Formats: sequence, structure tokens, C-alpha cells
Amino acid sequence: MKLSRLAWMGVAAVVVTGCSSVEKERASGGFEYVNIQPTATLNIPDGLEKPEKGTQYQIPDTNIAPAPVGYKVNIMAPQQVRPIGLGSRVLETETETRVYFDIVDGMGDSVTEFVRQAAFDVLERRDVQWEEAGDNRWLTEQMTVQQTIEGDSGFFGIGGESDSDLERTFRYELTQETESHQRSTALRVDINDFTQVVGGEQQEVAPLVVRNLEADLLNAIISEVNRKQQLAVAREKAAGIETRLSKAAEGNSVFIVEDSFEQAWPLVNLALQNIGFEVEDLNRETGTYFVEYSEPGSGFLFIGGDDYEDLGIAAGEYEFRLLEDGENTSVTVYQGDEIVSDEWVNQVFEAFKNAVKQQSQL
Repeated sequence: MKLSRLAWMGVAAVVVTGCSSVEKERASGGFEYVNIQPTATLNIPDGLEKPEKGTQYQIPDTNIAPAPVGYKVNIMAPQQVRPIGLGSRVLETETETRVYFDIVDGMGDSVTEFVRQAAFDVLERRDVQWEEAGDNRWLTEQMTVQQTIEGDSGFFGIGGESDSDLERTFRYELTQETESHQRSTALRVDINDFTQVVGGEQQEVAPLVVRNLEADLLNAIISEVNRKQQLAVAREKAAGIETRLSKAAEGNSVFIVEDSFEQAWPLVNLALQNIGFEVEDLNRETGTYFVEYSEPGSGFLFIGGDDYEDLGIAAGEYEFRLLEDGENTSVTVYQGDEIVSDEWVNQVFEAFKNAVKQQSQL
């Protein structure tokens, strides 16, 4: 959701009302100490000498009149940036409200676009409009938060204060920075144009209030990135792992299982048995399955029927050798010391592809 004119953002406002968040910021309990008056100065009777005043424990004079006391003290705890998503992290030395994302499964080809879309989805869900304010920088419309602060009843109901209205206005600024290798991106949230008015008078606000507003939005974006990433991975798994044909550097045809060796190793085992290859031995260190293929119904004293279709290849012993190929796994088939022909691979491909996909969905 974008604005048609940046100027419109200057007058638009999202108004939120409530009082619960303000109450959480305030101290509670007894505040009798605020009514204690300073003790009188020491009067020295006639005929006695005034004792010397030491300076070792002297409290310096300070102007505390404007400082909050009692129920006016802000006790809100700092809200931390929570990198709960896979691939998200914060730096221990970070002074900004910022989180870093590394590309992981489910984010597609661009972690930058994935995180950016998650941020826009959060703003849209909150009904907050925004506009691009520069390269990889976005500025939201002005938002206004209106709340009621309950007045202090005072000591035994005497000397209390009446309720007052609080109004905070601000804008969010989102800035994204992506590394040159395109596999990591950072998102920072800042609060701009912040003002606080209580009872019609503008007041200073603790930096913690601003920081917590920034962290609140950033944590919502992190949660959205995590939700979208997990949902994408679940959809990919539900669709099953794909297998395709490719050419090795030597020029022979190979199967490419589009998953890591760790995932492909057990799937290939199940897939081979599903299409008629009996696994007689295996060596995980070399990534090799030693198998034997028999035509359906050709077993000794065969009774009943086999649950696989005839692949149209010669019966005999074969080796399926798996090798990590980047994020995928290549599968080369040998018969004896020779790589099988391209015709053999093409003959088996569809059955092998379907079996891998089916087993990955279970």
C-alpha cells in the first residue's frame, strides 16, 4: 500500500487510542516519600560553637524540580530486538535498532526482496501507509497515539492530580542495506519527528520510549520474515523434491536431486527400492549404493506380483554414486567399472524422478 503523493503524508495521521501501554510505563505503589519536607537547618544555641562541616559525604546541589518523581517515573523495561527467524541475527555491539538476515531455504533467490516484502506486509496489516524516501529507504505517514493517563490520587486522596491526555506523534523510517554478495541484508528502523504532548503541553520523553517503539515494529517484521520463510519451506516440502537430468563434466548423463546430500542420501535409498532396485550394500562415506535389478516377476518361485513397473533395462548389478553438487546432489550410475549409457539414464529417469518426489512427500 503506497501513497500517491509524498506531500499527503505530511497531513495524514493514523490515530490509535488507549491507555494500557502508558500504565505499564508508570511506577505503582505508595509514594508517601514525595511529601516529605527537607529537615530544618541546624540551630546552634547561644554560647556553643558550630561544628565543622565535612565535605566527604556532601551531596552536590542539583536542580531536580523538573525531574519525574513518584508515579511519574518511567519504569518501562527496554524492549530487545529478538532475532527469532532462521538466518536472523543481531550484533553484540549494535547501537541502532537493526537486524541482519542471511539467505536461507524458502527465501527464493533474493533475501533482500523477501525481507522487504515482509516489512511491507506488516505495515499494510497495521494499516500504515508509506512512501519511498530514497534508495532502499521508506518513510511512513505521520502516526498519532492518543492515550489517557490516570491521575495520582495522592496520599489518602489528598493532593492528587486529575487525569490528563497524552498524545504522541511520529513516523517510522525503514532503511535496508544489502551486502555486495547479495546473500545478507540488514534492516534498520528509526523513529522520526517524535513529539509528546501531555495535558496540552509538549514534554520531553525518555529515549527508551522511542527505542521501544522502534523495536516493536522491527520485531513484528522479524516474526513476519520467520512466518513467511517457514511457510515457504513447508510448501516446498509438500510439493516434493525435484530431480532433473544434467550432463557431468565428462559428458555423461546424471540425475540431479535438488536437495543436499544429507537429505538426498536416504531418499535415493527408498526411491531405488520403490522402482525395483534391491539395495545389497551401501557405503555412505563414498556415497554409493550397491544394487541389483530384476525384472518384475522374475524371482525364484515367484508368487503374486511386484509393485513396480518394468524399467526396460537389463537385469544385473549397478552402483548409484551420490556426490554433493553445491546445494544439490548428483547421482551417477555405474555397471561394473563403466558409466551407464545416456539411453539407460533416460530410460530410468521418469521412474526415478517420481519415486524421489513421492518419498520426499511422506
